[in-house]
Amino acid sequence: MRRIKKLLKLLAEAWNILELLPPSYRKYKVVYYFDVLFCFFKYGAIPEDYISLELYKHPAEERKLFVTQRNKQIFMKYFYDTDSFITLTEKHLFSKRFSKFVTRDWLWSPDVSEQDVSDFIEKHGQVVVKPNSSTWGIGVQVIDKSKVDWLIGEMRGGEKFMIEEVIVNHPDIKRINPDSVNTLRVETCLDSKGAFHLLNVLLMIGTTKTIVSNCHSGGMMCHVNMETGEVDNAGFNPKGIWYEVHPVSGIKLRGFKIPFADKLEEYIKDVCQVMPNARYVGWDVVVTPTGFELIEGNYCPGQCTQTCDGIPKYEILKSYI
Repeated sequence: MRRIKKLLKLLAEAWNILELLPPSYRKYKVVYYFDVLFCFFKYGAIPEDYISLELYKHPAEERKLFVTQRNKQIFMKYFYDTDSFITLTEKHLFSKRFSKFVTRDWLWSPDVSEQDVSDFIEKHGQVVVKPNSSTWGIGVQVIDKSKVDWLIGEMRGGEKFMIEEVIVNHPDIKRINPDSVNTLRVETCLDSKGAFHLLNVLLMIGTTKTIVSNCHSGGMMCHVNMETGEVDNAGFNPKGIWYEVHPVSGIKLRGFKIPFADKLEEYIKDVCQVMPNARYVGWDVVVTPTGFELIEGNYCPGQCTQTCDGIPKYEILKSYI
């Protein structure tokens, strides 16, 4: 019965996802419906992958080169041990381990009193609240002292939170979308000999009045050319949307210069050495007025980033095992 339910769910998702196809493809919807299912069983691409990787544009010899939701499971075995996996999963453990690079003030709600929380918010005026159960930036918000009672009520109800000092973007990056903390996603891998590989650098930008820039919360990602330090492609949202200019600020994205880009690679090399048993990580980094601030590390980071630089990563990552 469970298998039947899963199959029915897949069939429904495969059909619904086709609404995100470009209009010129949508008139062949039935054909692409079967193609979505084929890619799921052949390449391990879930329906979301079909759109975010633009598999409808790629022939078979290219499709098999992409990291997909299912085939990336091979990397879980080789690129992490239990310690590194738990550290990347638990935000408070990550902030402790990477304290050299996580320099903002923060609290882990289970370790402090209600008075500590009130004092922390009073001290900073505004704070970022991250539910421990949150993924993709869902539930992350900025609060002030007017919401202290709400936060304490959530804590009493059993929810665990990271409560953090608000990070300020470098003014050049802030102007793209002032409402969100725009970040860099830096994907790295340490190969079997410990050699460092920089796989991808992306500027993640929010598009709405929310603090998060995560693409699954409506944001976009722009590929950064590390030789020039500039965005060299349009912004991309995994729902298949491309942006030449930011929809709120109207700022042109191609050619946008990333502050301190020439210092980023050395910074990330140092970050990687803190926990080298986590070999394949998507690091989230904020460019501040004075440099960089590390937000978190993500294991097996989202496969949709391959669309931004146009380089499939499956065989590349396998070679690093």
